[in-house]
Amino acid sequence: MEQYIYIFTIILEIIVCVQFSRAIIMLDKKVTKAADDVLLLKKEIETALCAFSSGIKKFNKISGFIVKAKKINIMRYVFFAADIISMIFLFKSFRTYRGLAKLKFLRKLFSYSLVRGMLSYLKSSI
Repeated sequence: MEQYIYIFTIILEIIVCVQFSRAIIMLDKKVTKAADDVLLLKKEIETALCAFSSGIKKFNKISGFIVKAKKINIMRYVFFAADIISMIFLFKSFRTYRGLAKLKFLRKLFSYSLVRGMLSYLKSSI
């Protein structure tokens, strides 16, 4: 009788072992399928990130060019305003010049960078 019980328990252990191995094999298949899906998703994400980063680089180049152009124009206006202010101070000092000193003033005026700057600015804006 004990032998039947031992044989029965051995058969039950074999059946349970077979069921566990089938379950492990099925889960292994699901895990490998999920891993393959993750690898495909990884490739898609990498290609999307490459496309996105190249788009960002192109956008940065374009926006950098626009900002640089605006910065150059703003600097040109600031320097133009500073030259006008210095020219106003130069004309206020005109009253102190008399006789031939006025010719020196005019020479100083025309050698002044504002006149050259104005002419180049007007030339570039036209």
